[in-house]
Amino acid sequence: MGVCFSYGNKLIQRTAGRLNSVSNIAIIGSGTMGIGIGIDLLNKTAYNITFIDISDAALKRAKEDIKAYFTGMVAGGRLYEGHLKETLGRVTYAKDFAALKNAEIIWEVATERIEIKKSIFGQIEKSADPGKLLFVFSNTSSHTTAELAELFNDAFLREKFLTGHGYFPFHANRLFDVMKGKYASEDTFLTGIAFAEQILEKKVIALRKDHHGYIADPIFEGMGAIISWDVKTGQDIVELPQVFAALTANPFQVLDLTGHMPYTESAKHLGSNLPEHDRLKGVYTFENRRYPQWIEDLEKSKRTGINSPEKTGFFKWEGKKNREKPVKVYDPQTKDYVDIGPVNADDFWSVSEARSLDYRQSTIQSIDGLIGIANSEDKGGHTFRRYVVPIMLYALDLIQDGYGTPADINVSTKVGLRFKFGLCEIIDGFLDHFGIDGLLNLARRAGVENPDRSGFFDVDGLTGPRKGKPSLLHTMKKKGWSKLLGYGRVYGTPVSQRNFKTGEMDIYYNDLRFVLPTKRDRVASIIFDNPLRGNVWNKYTLDQLDHALGVCMNLYEQGDLGGILFAASGTGMRMLGADARQFNKGWFDARAGYKFLGEEEAAYFTKAGMRLFRFIQECPVWTVGAFGEKWGGGAEFTYFLNQRFDLILHGVEFDTLKRENVYKEKNNYNQPEIEYAILGGFGAVQELNRLGFGESLTDELFMQGLTARRAYQLGLSNYISESEYELLEKAYETVRLKQKNAVPYSMALYNLQKKNAYNEGIDDDRLVRETGETFNPAKNPYISTGLLRLLNMGGKNPPVDLTPRGELPGWKDNYNSLFDD
Repeated sequence: MGVCFSYGNKLIQRTAGRLNSVSNIAIIGSGTMGIGIGIDLLNKTAYNITFIDISDAALKRAKEDIKAYFTGMVAGGRLYEGHLKETLGRVTYAKDFAALKNAEIIWEVATERIEIKKSIFGQIEKSADPGKLLFVFSNTSSHTTAELAELFNDAFLREKFLTGHGYFPFHANRLFDVMKGKYASEDTFLTGIAFAEQILEKKVIALRKDHHGYIADPIFEGMGAIISWDVKTGQDIVELPQVFAALTANPFQVLDLTGHMPYTESAKHLGSNLPEHDRLKGVYTFENRRYPQWIEDLEKSKRTGINSPEKTGFFKWEGKKNREKPVKVYDPQTKDYVDIGPVNADDFWSVSEARSLDYRQSTIQSIDGLIGIANSEDKGGHTFRRYVVPIMLYALDLIQDGYGTPADINVSTKVGLRFKFGLCEIIDGFLDHFGIDGLLNLARRAGVENPDRSGFFDVDGLTGPRKGKPSLLHTMKKKGWSKLLGYGRVYGTPVSQRNFKTGEMDIYYNDLRFVLPTKRDRVASIIFDNPLRGNVWNKYTLDQLDHALGVCMNLYEQGDLGGILFAASGTGMRMLGADARQFNKGWFDARAGYKFLGEEEAAYFTKAGMRLFRFIQECPVWTVGAFGEKWGGGAEFTYFLNQRFDLILHGVEFDTLKRENVYKEKNNYNQPEIEYAILGGFGAVQELNRLGFGESLTDELFMQGLTARRAYQLGLSNYISESEYELLEKAYETVRLKQKNAVPYSMALYNLQKKNAYNEGIDDDRLVRETGETFNPAKNPYISTGLLRLLNMGGKNPPVDLTPRGELPGWKDNYNSLFDD
């Protein structure tokens, strides 16, 4: 959001204030990652950014790329032309480290080479002002936080140091790692997490325990390394990685896009420094080398990916900038580029069959398809067992060794590495199909097939680096745990994870953030948290919202919750409607066009959403939504809440009369469904009518949209602000104050009266009956203490017990049976 808000979390209240006052950040290194970070920060913050690099050419490229990016935004109508100069003016470029003197955050993204990092860290010690510094990030793919912190002589800088690691392309990849290590203070760690989560708007993997490469990097680098030793021809680079392309993408193509240096430097470091019990250490130590000779040949010839002078790496690339395609592949035998040949269908028939299965079932990279490959006897099956099974076992090792949780593994692979299904979802799918014994036997079978790598497949603690450490699968079998993750009841997508320390199922949401209420505040916060997708409604969001409501209801029944704040992450706090792909059968292909999902499946989306929204509307807790731009279902959701707080927004829009882009106040409420041949499927028309909108005002919303000021004027919005922080602060405080005396009986009766008044109209007899019942302690167990606050106003009265008791008017917590049919 460009601002940090605590949502009642006392641990980060002080941190939030300090982060919101930051104005200067220094980025050391102006390569691909540094440029991406700079662009992202310019888009999301008002920071002044200083790039520091010893290379004139690198600084020149950074300046040109950043100018080209924002000039393109102006041309595309995403940035007002009058703001271009101001945006570019917030960036300075320097070779002298003295430019660090004003930095409140320093972010090193220069290199993986430890000797260069040591020199840079010495310059930080010499030039940074400790009185201004919040923290220092280092973007590393292989080093631990402790290793790098020890490059500082100053204990203060060690306390302020974290590794913070983003993924390519930085502005379009949500994953971000923050690793604490043994030197950083708790305050520094929490500040780094809050910065990444709320300022950068990332999905954060927060690791207290040092691990080389966090979670995602050793998995991804392992994917490339484990194949690299078997590559003999160019066609091997095309065919062997197919099994990983069935999960996400060919790792060699990805490495060409990111550049080879982080991979080769990481391989050197990992081969030397990974602990002996690391299952994949062997892929960096074959033949006493860190990577094969053919990759070294590419590096020496400066053929290191798409940004090399010839646009060559593992592949040769052609096309316009940022739209390049691989046209040839490197052949290690001839050390030249050759045509990309067709895949041998006879050798890899199982991979083709998996694609055909996906086509028939209208899925993509399905787990069923992967299981088919894993079980086959063709080359596809053998390569899957040789390459993918060790990666699956490695994920289980990371959990077993306490480096990460099932959620960490799943987020890292699904969000960061772009797996269609996260690695723990895939493992769960295999467990569901094979059972624990069956998956153990699949690994043993792979070990027999690959005697040259038998240690990679050991699951019984008998040999190799995991000797004496039987696989986590044995623990699961002993405990009777059949899966790593828990799945939602609406669409069956992940909503929880196994805690291997407590045995309990903990919250795990990819698309929401959930902040538990404090005992004092009794306010839970549910933040829609996928800003890159516009916080859309889809099957994942519905499953996670449903699960979060279940957690809220448990807290409510214990008397620990009286209100919920809903908000959206991302600049402008945007909330879009239903994901259009939700209604297309299978993966959308523009060439094939729209494929009808079927009436029953399409209708189920509205059915599920309306049940959840109506449940929120009728449950006896206060609800407030704080949002910015809302479209379709994003706007409709807020109609079910008690109050709506709106961010006043400005942006570029095309004026059809002036025939030019203008900078103006934007609409907060938009219902564009008619333009797309669809409908307001989450009840826009009926809910607006319930909220007092007549036909004319409903027409205005559907035809023109409503700005925050207009919505406030009409009574649809209850509070407006131009500040995201102020909006959240006011919304949270409103819920906090109201929940303090939100007596369950009266809250339930209030909701019932609203419902009856709208559906049935005025009924004085009903009101008479409700009054008598309300003052009867046998029916309203709260009246004795609640009324004392009026009868003995100013006196010392016992607190009202806000735990739900007795029969509440018109309300029965039917959450558990909400989807029984």
